[in-house]
Amino acid sequence: MIFITSYRVKPHMSKEETAEMMAVFAEHGSSPGEIAHYVAVDGSHGMVISDSDDLGATYRNVLRFSQWIEFDSSVMLPVADAVPHILDALS
Repeated sequence: MIFITSYRVKPHMSKEETAEMMAVFAEHGSSPGEIAHYVAVDGSHGMVISDSDDLGATYRNVLRFSQWIEFDSSVMLPVADAVPHILDALS
């Protein structure tokens, strides 16, 4: 499954909190199935694109960072896979 996850770093984090978050990131690395990870130049938010069928690992990763980051994830369907369902619904 393709996941598009946008995230926002919680406002007013101290340098110590940011360092703690980065230490957890250094320990656990990227999200399961991560394809791309982009961070806004102001550091306030970012986006991760991943391909994983392991929902448990994805959920664990969200829980791991939830004290510092707010997440919004969507499961995506490739257009080629969606079109037949759209056409069927229209008929």
